[in-house]
Amino acid sequence: MIRQMTYAGLMALIASPVMAQSITEDAEITSVLVDNMIVTELTTICPSLSARTARVNKQAKAMMETITAKGYGAEEIQTLQDPAFLATLAAKSESFFAANGIEKRDTEAMCAFGKAQVAKRTPLGKLMKNR
Repeated sequence: MIRQMTYAGLMALIASPVMAQSITEDAEITSVLVDNMIVTELTTICPSLSARTARVNKQAKAMMETITAKGYGAEEIQTLQDPAFLATLAAKSESFFAANGIEKRDTEAMCAFGKAQVAKRTPLGKLMKNR
């Protein structure tokens, strides 16, 4: 009897649709987007830094391959442009700078931080270069 109930329960689980994680909650996707937002902020504020376009594009291509591999559709991808989601990314960027003791209004601190990232060849630093 237990064997039959276990088998029936297992079959019900297999037959039921699996709830996929929302693309906006996917840490692998959001971390790339936050990194790009941080790099954009640093290179916009600091005139002595610029983005390494080829590396940023390579990262974006890899992210799109990940999105495709995870089976996210066009409608889900559109949610990445939702203002509420973009505000969440901005808050994560703010938290990143705050955790590193950087006040975004302090141009010198932003530049020093960005240049240190480039010099240390951190993942963020690899997406930027000195002009």
